[in-house]
Amino acid sequence: MAEAVQRRRVVVTDMDETLISKKSTGYIIKFLFMYRAYIRLFCFIWIGGLLIPLSKVSRSLAVRALYFFAFRGLRVDRAERVAAEQLAELYVGDLQDPAASAVLTADDAVVLTASPDFLARPWLERFLRVAPENVYGATIGVRNGRYTGRLTDELPIGQKKVELLNACPACIAPDASLTGYGDHPTDVPFLEACARGVLVHQLPPEQAGSCVLVPARPFNAYTLAPLASAP
Repeated sequence: MAEAVQRRRVVVTDMDETLISKKSTGYIIKFLFMYRAYIRLFCFIWIGGLLIPLSKVSRSLAVRALYFFAFRGLRVDRAERVAAEQLAELYVGDLQDPAASAVLTADDAVVLTASPDFLARPWLERFLRVAPENVYGATIGVRNGRYTGRLTDELPIGQKKVELLNACPACIAPDASLTGYGDHPTDVPFLEACARGVLVHQLPPEQAGSCVLVPARPFNAYTLAPLASAP
């Protein structure tokens, strides 16, 4: 008799309000403060309020405008250093279950997020051991060592997350068994593309599709101590 194929447990998760409890806007404000872009920070807070009505019309357009105002002209080397050395631990303080524990116990983990990839990758690799190539975020263009503020590709929202999942080597491997975690109606398409889709916040039945609800709850951060100190 042929031996049964050992399935690899692959977790595919959204980041903001799923893997962590908060939205990305707060982290961008903290990043600008750490970067010491104080004038930009003041303008960002004012402009951010104006973008709220725009997000009701087009979430993608509002996020693109937000990133343009926040990151245009910043030095890439300095921004990456701030993200890796100062901002990373703030993300860890906002981890939540069930997604965090699922990532830590999975054979492989993939993160699909509309947050900038240069902010997401450092802390996900350092604390959760998510390979940088498995973090699919918003990529901001670079010119002459500075960010242009413009995205180089479509924002990872909705159907775009399905496309990224279907192109990810870890997700399309023959022995992969996918469990997806999300929180928003725009996450449902990629959740339903997984063998099991989990929502951490309740949605109306007509929006939740075939996903199951496992409510978000606090994460015991002490389990990260060995990972944080490992080389």
